[in-house]
Amino acid sequence: MEGKSMEKMNLITKDVSLTRKNITPKKVTLIACPWTFYEEVEFISQQLGLGYVGAYAQQFGHKIQAYIDPMLNGGAEFKVPINTKYQHTNRFGFPDEWIVSQIPSDTDIIGINAPFTDSRLVLYPLVKKIKAKFPNTPVVIGGVLPTTLPMQVLTGSGADIVVKGEGEVAFSRILNDDPLESIPGLVFRKSDGTIFEAKLRSQQLKTVDMIPPPGYDFRPMEEYVKWSPRGNKADRTLSLISSRGCPFTCEFCSIPEKGQLWRPFTPERVLDEIKMAIEKWGVNHIEFEDDNFTLKEPRALTVLEYIRDLRNKGHDVFCSFPNGVMIDKMSRELAILMKEAGTEIAYLPVESGDTRVLISMDKPVAEKHLAQALEVAEWCVDAKLFVSCFFITAYPGGRLNPRFKANKKFLEKHKKYLLYDGEDIFMRGEDEESFEITLEFCRKLKNLGVQGITPLIATPYPGTELYEVCEKFDWLRYKDEQDVLTTVSYAAVTADRVQISTPWCSHEEAFKRWQIMMDMFPTYHNVRKNENDPNLMPGNKKGQP
Repeated sequence: MEGKSMEKMNLITKDVSLTRKNITPKKVTLIACPWTFYEEVEFISQQLGLGYVGAYAQQFGHKIQAYIDPMLNGGAEFKVPINTKYQHTNRFGFPDEWIVSQIPSDTDIIGINAPFTDSRLVLYPLVKKIKAKFPNTPVVIGGVLPTTLPMQVLTGSGADIVVKGEGEVAFSRILNDDPLESIPGLVFRKSDGTIFEAKLRSQQLKTVDMIPPPGYDFRPMEEYVKWSPRGNKADRTLSLISSRGCPFTCEFCSIPEKGQLWRPFTPERVLDEIKMAIEKWGVNHIEFEDDNFTLKEPRALTVLEYIRDLRNKGHDVFCSFPNGVMIDKMSRELAILMKEAGTEIAYLPVESGDTRVLISMDKPVAEKHLAQALEVAEWCVDAKLFVSCFFITAYPGGRLNPRFKANKKFLEKHKKYLLYDGEDIFMRGEDEESFEITLEFCRKLKNLGVQGITPLIATPYPGTELYEVCEKFDWLRYKDEQDVLTTVSYAAVTADRVQISTPWCSHEEAFKRWQIMMDMFPTYHNVRKNENDPNLMPGNKKGQP
């Protein structure tokens, strides 16, 4: 795609042999990074990333010597204020000193997961304390943060190696003593102090079923199932992915930056994990973390049919899809089966009610998206599903997809919205007129029987096309992004936390539009249940935690 660097486009997907000889087994410590929340802990992650990386490494004979999650067993009660240059938040989890004390003295390598951009606020101090005690033990960092900001993470944390992209193959090759410069996706310090950065992302396995189940033997699942990654404390939840990646290139999303091809686990593999979780930990809720669960309908139907059959046999099990389901990949049959499988809430990622704004986001099939959204919403309502629709308010605009760039009639029709930079053409995003069009579309959805609208304020995550466009046109309010919080929680939305400001929508106006949507429509986001109120509807009206 135009505008994408070769580094972001190249993906290596060849398989890695498990028959290698002469591998020296390593003792591995895996650490889950502490978390940041504005006021209180909103959820506990089940650390699927660490689970998969560790499980894949075990196939080569390496031992997971220690698994450390500072949020468990009372760690979530530890709260320490953190102030950035512009905002404040809080660190949660056992102190860094406690984490360091849990690392075995003879560990050979330490792997840390940094899942979000804001993880750097707690990651950097932690790594420095680890390196102070273990100066000769390699520290490897993986996750979204080092994938999007590899050089910043390496220099800011003092780690030895960071991994750009998926971690299974890269981490195992490090453990297997492959020459570091031969491993795609690595950024590391060489012995002479210089930094080496691989041009390509890490290798991805074409067949993800080659990766074992995510570390159920070393992750503390009995603790994890008590509190879901979306905030459900009333049920026993298994966080699960049935597929990886997404083939689309929406400019606000970090998945294109991670370079993840869409690859499914076989339905049989998924069903075995669900069955095991029910039998072993009494799980009654499956929280699918897929970015695109419905991409291939036959596979999705098979998984849903299995959960439906479990319910028909008397198992009190249900499921949720908190990342939303792809609208143009939905069908009436899928909607019916989602209901029969006990889907608690279905999120539809509509994003905007104005086709022009959808085009500026590079939403797939943008011209047909709104008609499809109405059709899918009607199917879901007819199936008696509880439905809420995602919208991104105050979207600033983006680079035109080449197919629109080559359409002279389209360019003439929208010329007042176009911005030019050399050969690149960009389109302005949501203005006041677009916002009113979106509100009218929300009313149509409500009239169809959709229960909720879930508005989100446009956020430029580092590494995304959206961030690059905002940087190019000087739409970022805070230029020193390392001092800016990127996570906008429903528990703490304020105008000061909005990072984008354009001539057609200031940050104050963006917050105002978000508040208008919150006030006009019932709003649901995530599944915040607790033991004292197990019948609480999905999410909380008006976004209160």
